[in-house]
Amino acid sequence: MKKCPDCGMVIANQAIRCPKCKFTFTEGEGADASSAVAPAAAAVSAAATGKSARRDGIMPMVEVNAGNVDELYGQLKAAIVKRKTEFDHFIDFLENRTAWLTAPAELKGPLACEKGLLIRSVSTAKQLLRIKDTIMPQLDEESAIIIALFHEVGKAGIEGKPLFIVEESNSSSTTSALGLSFSSRISTPSSTNYTLNNKLVHMNVGVRSLFLVSQYMLLSDDEAQAISYASDVELLDGKLSPYTLLLSTALQMQKSIYESPDVVSAYSFTVIQPKND
Repeated sequence: MKKCPDCGMVIANQAIRCPKCKFTFTEGEGADASSAVAPAAAAVSAAATGKSARRDGIMPMVEVNAGNVDELYGQLKAAIVKRKTEFDHFIDFLENRTAWLTAPAELKGPLACEKGLLIRSVSTAKQLLRIKDTIMPQLDEESAIIIALFHEVGKAGIEGKPLFIVEESNSSSTTSALGLSFSSRISTPSSTNYTLNNKLVHMNVGVRSLFLVSQYMLLSDDEAQAISYASDVELLDGKLSPYTLLLSTALQMQKSIYESPDVVSAYSFTVIQPKND
């Protein structure tokens, strides 16, 4: 534990901001050696962000699909060290009390399938880390992961009330090609149809996402704007913070390019294929 130098509140070593007076700790300030990033954690962070896979200084895009999303998601979670306590509490809530791990990303499209939301979120995190590393290295790595993972978390709904409800399908098949590979040409329709849950109070996805995240994590103004408006930047009338601009760009790259096999193929976008076990 450590003590805030401004108000004296005792908080966890991993905390980077005092929940009472909002004092922000510099790295290592007020913490003992146990709060430093261990070599093992640093190695995990490198794997999660792709630093260990760079070629010619450019971080390539890893193909995220239903087969490898759990592993990649685990790497991103393990890369959160400074804000681990509050992050882990939120993750526990999401994974055990909402549809976060199984929800689709949309009603129609390539990710209108089980795990679609997780695939989209992990992929966007990968995209944002690539962009950040190239044009805005000063953006905190943990902030990048947090805003990218959670910018659409509102699509998981709330406890006991998922946003997307599965409709009965006439098809007996439970296998769908849609969640498997963005680089493969996808032509098989999903066997699962979804509809919106009208029992939820209506909210913009960004608003619901911020509503969920802010109950567990202290967010900066930049992080809050990015989570709220990454999908609706036109509502900001051009007043985007750098975090929002980069996240919106990462999201559009993911949706417009890497979720479109034809675009990836036609323009030769770099994609690392997952290894088959």
